[in-house]
Amino acid sequence: MHTEHQDHNLQPDLHKKSEKEVSESVHAKNPLKLSAYTTALIKAWEEGYEKIPISTTRISVSQTVSFLAFLYEKMRNAVEFREEHLIRRAAIERIIKRRMLLNENGRDIAEVLIKELLWARYYENNTLGEEKIADVQTIIDKYFFIRNEISAGRSTHEQENIANFILEVLAAEIEENLSSNLRLEAFTNFVYQLIRPYIAPFNGDTLSRDIQVYIAVEKTFAHSDEPLIRYHLLKLMIPEITTLNWKSADKILSKIYEAYYDIEKYLKSPTFDKIRNYIKKQIPPFLVLQDVFNQNKNSISEILSSDDELKNKVDMSCRKRYEETKDRLRRMGVRAFIYIILTKVIFAFLLEVPYDLYFLEKISYFPIIINVLFPPILMSGILLSVSVPGDENTRRIFNLIKGFITQNPQDPSITKNAVRFDKKPKAKGAIFALLFTLFYLFTYLLSFGSIIYILTRLNFNPISQGIFIFFVALVTFFAFRVISITQEYLVVEKESPLTPLFDLFFLPIIRLGQWLSGEILTKFNVLIFVFDFIIEMPLKAIVEVIDEWIKFVKIKKEEII
Repeated sequence: MHTEHQDHNLQPDLHKKSEKEVSESVHAKNPLKLSAYTTALIKAWEEGYEKIPISTTRISVSQTVSFLAFLYEKMRNAVEFREEHLIRRAAIERIIKRRMLLNENGRDIAEVLIKELLWARYYENNTLGEEKIADVQTIIDKYFFIRNEISAGRSTHEQENIANFILEVLAAEIEENLSSNLRLEAFTNFVYQLIRPYIAPFNGDTLSRDIQVYIAVEKTFAHSDEPLIRYHLLKLMIPEITTLNWKSADKILSKIYEAYYDIEKYLKSPTFDKIRNYIKKQIPPFLVLQDVFNQNKNSISEILSSDDELKNKVDMSCRKRYEETKDRLRRMGVRAFIYIILTKVIFAFLLEVPYDLYFLEKISYFPIIINVLFPPILMSGILLSVSVPGDENTRRIFNLIKGFITQNPQDPSITKNAVRFDKKPKAKGAIFALLFTLFYLFTYLLSFGSIIYILTRLNFNPISQGIFIFFVALVTFFAFRVISITQEYLVVEKESPLTPLFDLFFLPIIRLGQWLSGEILTKFNVLIFVFDFIIEMPLKAIVEVIDEWIKFVKIKKEEII
């Protein structure tokens, strides 16, 4: 990879102009000449507002039971750390999975699915028309037919993978049918089209490059999770998928399996992390530009065409975002900590207290107090260390946005200097990489060895030490995630002199937290099982019965009147 191009921003003019020339161009009186891509984005934005369908009959649920379901969903979502805009799709998937326990092929579950979404207030009451029941059932029937057909004759393991894939894209299409977001889709495509030329094809393979860039844009700009990305890729590979029903889906069965195989391969590509990290650095200006679009829906074309107007709106948007950063840090920090407390404290006490009583014949309160108090103190300290971007960051963002909306990404100078991610490291680089890897492994011994030594000196038993490391790793990882999300508007990075020392000690701990969160807790989260199968099934059944009873009473009351 050409390291000299790694930190380049995506605006070619800024590489050619001096800072003085760029600054003078900001105050130019001539209007900005928008590129064809920007003009297309404005058109898609103006046409893509969500149209509320006119329906003579709306689906209504009882507000009495709605509060109970809403409260449950809030509690349920607290034990599974997920970004807010992804919660509804996950809830649809969870409801369908639960309904499948008694109705394996999903027949006639659309109505109860929509009612559950209304009960939980994922959609406002009386906003969905009854025609949506047929639409959603058509989607369910289509994907269950596809699942049954392409799973037949395959191994049990592959059948499970296919079933999970189908369930994820099914939930995504249902959410899109109930509430599409065409503007976000248009903006994501705009970002993808502008970034793509700055990355060279992989050994001449343009398609692989394009898909990897698209996935990275989805993750870094739209903050999509893998189920949502799978659905969007499926639509790109088989555009007609959303227009078919189960009767006409047989003609694309072979393409569905090929798409499934390719999507899983691209999601696990060894080069993806490098591409994502590169693209992540280019995203802040696009996020601010999206804010400008959202805040000026009726005059966006005039604003983008005026240098001074654009500068003013970018400045307003940046200052607003900087102000919101601290609040967002606090909210996400609280959510992350609640997630950790709800899913881990009970587990910790179930291990630590019995160990003390059995082996020590007394409870050691000091380790328990430390294990409870230290993680939130550590998270608070990390989050309070985050600084808010300043005016220099805003100026850089404005200059970059100007380039994005006026430059043609097909400019030959862009592709000529495109970053390569498929180049093998030189021999010297490989030797250094080996040495650095060995030193990186040594940092694990340094970090965890220091912690274990200190805890041993404080008379922590092995169980207490394991719980302490467990909590600290998770808290550090979640704090790192929260900071990375709230720093998404930062283009001028300011590194503290102590940052290398911090990284040396905490990076192994963050890695352990990532592994615990992704590989262990997601798969073996006892509280998720308790909520989904012990609490949710009977609770939702009770809610359904109460809702039907209230409707029955209402009808009888109307008969009297």
